[in-house]
Amino acid sequence: MNVNPMESASENGGTLPIKKSDPVLVRARTETAGDGGFYFLSNLDQNITVIVQTVYCFKPDRKTSRDNVAGVIKQALAEVLDRFFPLAGNLTVSSDGKLIVECTNRGVPFVEAVADCEMDVVGDITVPDPAMLGELVHTLPGAKNLLETPLLTAQVFQIMISALILSLIKCVLTNH
Repeated sequence: MNVNPMESASENGGTLPIKKSDPVLVRARTETAGDGGFYFLSNLDQNITVIVQTVYCFKPDRKTSRDNVAGVIKQALAEVLDRFFPLAGNLTVSSDGKLIVECTNRGVPFVEAVADCEMDVVGDITVPDPAMLGELVHTLPGAKNLLETPLLTAQVFQIMISALILSLIKCVLTNH
């Protein structure tokens, strides 16, 4: 994992020591019928397109190795993109002014993160904390609008031995 300099987030006055990799793009494993094509969106998507940030926490089984968790999830994401290939593309505007997905197989940004602490330092993730959410969820720096935001972004966050956090940012489209 290529690691950025140590980052930290405060939680109740403390710090969360985080090491994050640079984002890599995960692409579909196979050539898809959608490569180079367009995915047309519903009328609902034309009016209500939102970005949703989600965080999933898992307590690992003590018998299961955590050595390659990120690699396994990255491989599974590539397999998912074989079927849901529009998520590896990007939003654009058609010649008639409607939102469409350009199926470029550009890829889904994927980040590995590790924190050398216990889960209780992260706090109660059911209570909204924008500073902590900003650490648990990878966002594309510099994206100014929906057209510059990837349709899906993933970050795998390992917290010592106590937890694994998978966070996703997804552009919610009614067709997917």
